[in-house]
Amino acid sequence: MKPFKQVNLIIIVIGLLSCHSGQLDKVLQQADSLMTNDPDGALALLSSFPHPETLNQADFAAYQLMYTKAKDKCYMDLSCDTTLILKSLVYYKKHGNASQKGWSNYYAGRVYEEAGKLFEAGLYFLKAAEYAGEIPDPLLGMMANYYLGELHDKQYAFDKSLEAYKKSYAIYDQTSGEKYTGTLLHSIGSEYGINGNRDSAYFYLEKALDIAREQKDTIEMAAIYNDIGVYLKEDSLYLKSKCYLQQSLSLDSDSSWMITRKITLAEIHAYLNETDSAFFLLDGMKSVVEELDDIELRAIYYSALAKTEAASKNYESASFYQNRYVACVDSVYQLQRKGSLAEIEQIYNYLKYQEENEKLHTVQDGAIVVGWIILSLLLVVFLLIGGMKWKKKQDLSKAEDTVDVLRKMEKVNKSNCNNDAGKKVALSGYSDDEKGMMVKKALLMQLNITKVLSQLDEKSEKEQSFLKKFNSLFYGEQHTLEIDWSELYLLIDLLYNDFASKLRKHYGKILLEKEIQLCCLLKTNMDTTEIACVMKQSINTVRTRKTCIRKKLKAPDGADIIIILEEGVNNKG
Repeated sequence: MKPFKQVNLIIIVIGLLSCHSGQLDKVLQQADSLMTNDPDGALALLSSFPHPETLNQADFAAYQLMYTKAKDKCYMDLSCDTTLILKSLVYYKKHGNASQKGWSNYYAGRVYEEAGKLFEAGLYFLKAAEYAGEIPDPLLGMMANYYLGELHDKQYAFDKSLEAYKKSYAIYDQTSGEKYTGTLLHSIGSEYGINGNRDSAYFYLEKALDIAREQKDTIEMAAIYNDIGVYLKEDSLYLKSKCYLQQSLSLDSDSSWMITRKITLAEIHAYLNETDSAFFLLDGMKSVVEELDDIELRAIYYSALAKTEAASKNYESASFYQNRYVACVDSVYQLQRKGSLAEIEQIYNYLKYQEENEKLHTVQDGAIVVGWIILSLLLVVFLLIGGMKWKKKQDLSKAEDTVDVLRKMEKVNKSNCNNDAGKKVALSGYSDDEKGMMVKKALLMQLNITKVLSQLDEKSEKEQSFLKKFNSLFYGEQHTLEIDWSELYLLIDLLYNDFASKLRKHYGKILLEKEIQLCCLLKTNMDTTEIACVMKQSINTVRTRKTCIRKKLKAPDGADIIIILEEGVNNKG
């Protein structure tokens, strides 16, 4: 009897699973029919389904994909669903058709975007767009390209964002749909505005505004009024800008965008010398801005305060808030730099995760060998591409930093030249700061910095990027950035009581020539960024050289190198 009982139990379990699976098919069909007009109802129906975790792989993949779609339609947080959507993605990657693969990649992109993992989200959206072209599925293609535009916008790649939005609109234009037309026109118009093409911006934004009016969508109307107002402000059309922003606030005064809209309106009041109105708006926003951990919002707020204080002729306060604004912008820049440096690690982690999925879900036969080979090649390709992109970003960032340092040195030098006009006293009468400025002035003249910076300010040809021009001027055949150290040593000896000669005489056998050069620049009170710039080295290299010098001098970490060297020179006579 026992074997028969086991058989009966198996039959009962299979029957229950079949009923469960059949019930799921009805729920999915009903939820899909509700998705467009009643997404809340679709989500409630799916949420009521009992124990979805007991479903087989195929059913769970279908359920989770539909459930994620419903949550997305209801504007719910998707950031915690990465593991669940990947189960659908992995299953459909192996067993699904092109449509299932495309939509599972799309919703994986949406989940990862909300989780803040933009790199992975971008890869999934690209894959979704690829499948959309194969099917073809214009709606999928439109959505995938739209969110690629959103990702580019978040990463300040506005030209790429505009390209993606236009592609999304072109695909959607092939369908008879009208639901997303206004949103796409709005996105294209806003991106044209950011890229400086105002005529195109106003054209697309006005078309989007007409559609929003027809649909009586006040939230969308408020957003478009705001964008037009911002671009009118940037074009110095303050009265028109003020009208548009006031209309925006009258239609939507409760959204999270209300804060930035009021700050922008306050800035316009300042431009129109309506400082009382400006201060009133900014005072109302103060506590909200300080409570939120949003550096970009604080930057906008401090910038508006600085302009308002300047309009009121409170120049000391204006300078204070301008410095706060600059500090916030610098923090944002540093965060962007950290994000770009993490790209290689993200690529590696993503591919490693994909490898683990392949291990778990690929059958142990000859196909796995081929899969590993392809995956290894992909890993190498991605790492190479990521490495090249990372290096290019590093080079560009380093070039921009170098130019910034040189501009500051040039600006300070000009300022000091004006302040010291007509001042002629003995060298002993100059302070250490004034002597340091003399050395910097000599370096600027040697490096021909004024000419170099003026060339970088010129509009370069279309095919010549900033980085290419920078490399040509600084490291190319012109060899602009070269120091005549023999001449500089003479100047340092003249200003600092034969410091360079004594250094080379007493420490020439201990220190390398590059280390002696570094010590001479340290003697002139140049900071690490300036030294890195003129010596064509990274900041880390300069710091490493300092550490090496201390070790050679048997000095403790952090000790002042110049004090130790001067004591050594004096003791040796």
